[in-house]
Amino acid sequence: MIREFGPDDAERMEDFDAVRERAGYPTADEPVQPSARCLVASMDGDPVARLSLAVADDLHGAPGRTGLIGHYERTDADAARTLLRDAVDRLRGMGVARILGPINGSTWGRYRLALPPEPGEPAEPPFLSEPTNPADYPADFEAVGFRVAAAYESAIVDDLSEPDPRRDELAERVRARGAVIRPLDLDRFDDELRALHALSLTAFAGNLFYSPISFDEFRARYTPLRPLLDPELVRMSEDADGRLLGFVFAFPDLLTARDGRPTRVVLKTLASAPAARGLGLGTFLTDEVRRLAHEKGYASVIHALMQADNASIRISRHSARVFRRYALYAYGDG
Repeated sequence: MIREFGPDDAERMEDFDAVRERAGYPTADEPVQPSARCLVASMDGDPVARLSLAVADDLHGAPGRTGLIGHYERTDADAARTLLRDAVDRLRGMGVARILGPINGSTWGRYRLALPPEPGEPAEPPFLSEPTNPADYPADFEAVGFRVAAAYESAIVDDLSEPDPRRDELAERVRARGAVIRPLDLDRFDDELRALHALSLTAFAGNLFYSPISFDEFRARYTPLRPLLDPELVRMSEDADGRLLGFVFAFPDLLTARDGRPTRVVLKTLASAPAARGLGLGTFLTDEVRRLAHEKGYASVIHALMQADNASIRISRHSARVFRRYALYAYGDG
């Protein structure tokens, strides 16, 4: 049996949450957007699969209406695939041009599936903020006709002692531009978030399937990270007039804590303003995180969740090895 309901239905949301817990995810879940719908498949009265449905208009690179399948979890593969087919039918009935999944409302939320490792690819434990899922979830989407729409990867720098060979040249370029590199100011956290939000809207506008979010939404996503931050690992580059040219957002990977101290740093976000493109600022900021992590005694730095064809991949490949791959799936030809 498949039930559809809104996220404000507290009684049925208990079943929605129970699927995640039974699938092995007892930690906090991302909330479902108020405008979305929830589907739960049950067998003999027990919830065994779930997902959310939403519609978005004019995502970057995806004109028209796009259906979104998010919050995908299951304990029974057959029931889950039936649920996915049902979700596709419901969304196609809404006149969407394509369907993406899994994606929790937008690319600002949790999206993508981690893929099984390729032969010979060394394993690394999950890192803080990484999307995790059972290895057979991708097969569920593929079995009902989804194809890979975008590929992503995470890489790790194992040797933090070696600077980028272009570091001195890039440092001189940054100085010649009049740029100043500074850490995040936690005493002005809201003001800092406003600057990061404004630059993010510009820097990421060309990303596949991008859609903007308000500052309040941005703040709600980043404020929970505040207690985890080492402000020195968040590097901000400003010009002589105080305008933000770029930033790198990194934090200690608390999932690797040994004797109370993490051993890895996660480089989550790297962004440059259009006016700073070609300066090599992204490469320099990436190396700044490596330098600081080395000075602070960390063993490695993770370059997290990079789209396989964007600039961050080119920067990363100078020093890092890929250890995990991910996919966002699409249904339909639109």
